[in-house]
Amino acid sequence: MIGLTILAENEGWLYQLDPNDALIAFCKQHRFTMDRYDYDQHTFLDLLDYMEFQEFEHYLFILHGAGERTLRLVAYLQQRMLHVQFHLMNDQGDVLFGDPSFLEGNVPHVKSGFSKQPIELQNALMSLFTGVYPNATSRQPQPLRHVYVEETDLLNAIEPELFDQMTINSVVYIDQPTRHDLPVIELMSRTPVLIAFSNTLPFHIKEWLATVDRESIQRAFQEWHETSIVSNPERRMGILDYATLVGMGISHRLFLFQDGVFSDYGKTKPLHVTSDFNFFQMQEQQWMKSNALAPLPELVLYPILFQLASVFQGESRFVTPYNEYELPRTNGKIGPLAMIGIQNNEGCFTFELMTNRLFETDEMFLAILEADQKERFDILPERLGADYESAVQAYKELIYRG
Repeated sequence: MIGLTILAENEGWLYQLDPNDALIAFCKQHRFTMDRYDYDQHTFLDLLDYMEFQEFEHYLFILHGAGERTLRLVAYLQQRMLHVQFHLMNDQGDVLFGDPSFLEGNVPHVKSGFSKQPIELQNALMSLFTGVYPNATSRQPQPLRHVYVEETDLLNAIEPELFDQMTINSVVYIDQPTRHDLPVIELMSRTPVLIAFSNTLPFHIKEWLATVDRESIQRAFQEWHETSIVSNPERRMGILDYATLVGMGISHRLFLFQDGVFSDYGKTKPLHVTSDFNFFQMQEQQWMKSNALAPLPELVLYPILFQLASVFQGESRFVTPYNEYELPRTNGKIGPLAMIGIQNNEGCFTFELMTNRLFETDEMFLAILEADQKERFDILPERLGADYESAVQAYKELIYRG
């Protein structure tokens, strides 16, 4: 069986592209399998297992644009799986790896409108330093996603196999200027991880984060619950080690310092490292009483509110089921939350959680949103008066427009 997939690379991140009609027809004619793989959720070891299970004889990667890391990935697969022939071509038909002379006819050129904003590295480092992984719920248990390294010589302290357990689209962040010394060269030759050095970033990630203690976050949660206000006076984008401070449980990150290995930047959760264990065994060390500050849905939502509060000048009040706005907070079972409301001196807004889109609205809409979230539509006729029916209809059209 022959597998074929199309990739694009942007700042080291790998993206799966859809085939055009000509390529689909080519694959059908030559009985190729058009393949897709999730590089965000799966590890290098997962990919090796997948290739083994599919029983490919040949596997062709078509690269849209340039991609040094894609070439390293293909070489990595070939080194690990000698019974499969891997090949890499660019979208102009040039052979970059392997010998795809078995192809009958020329592979159609891949034309793609691929365009990605280079924010993946920024988001990855936000997750590394906060412990918050917004899109990491579709797979359990979670694999190792990002690794912090204080200095390059610490790479020698970790078994090489550990990096095979990282998700393919993940980062090894080295907190020093670029240096291609022996530990870095050896790591890059073994595993096609994405490495970022501190001086290569167009931003200072730690300066974007608020540094607080657990007691401060506890007071902030209480303020949010009772007043609907999420304070962020310095307008930071996140909270350093948030997940650890609030007790969200197992971490998907690893920190290598000169004085040990930890699951958080603040070094409050040390990990015992031996030469023969894997990351999931590391995670088992973290199955300790996490003493969560609040139920998990609230812990997951708060970083979003905190970041939204940084967008506006002055204080923002939020409409969610978990805090008092005009109605008491809800303590019962709550379904999936799709939208939250925001009110401040710049106006009224709603934020759609699935699309990360912000809409301007009005106080009436926020009143309906809160009543809907807290199952209190009974109070709306009196509150909205003659506008009740038209306002509710407009609300439903927006909420259920899809």
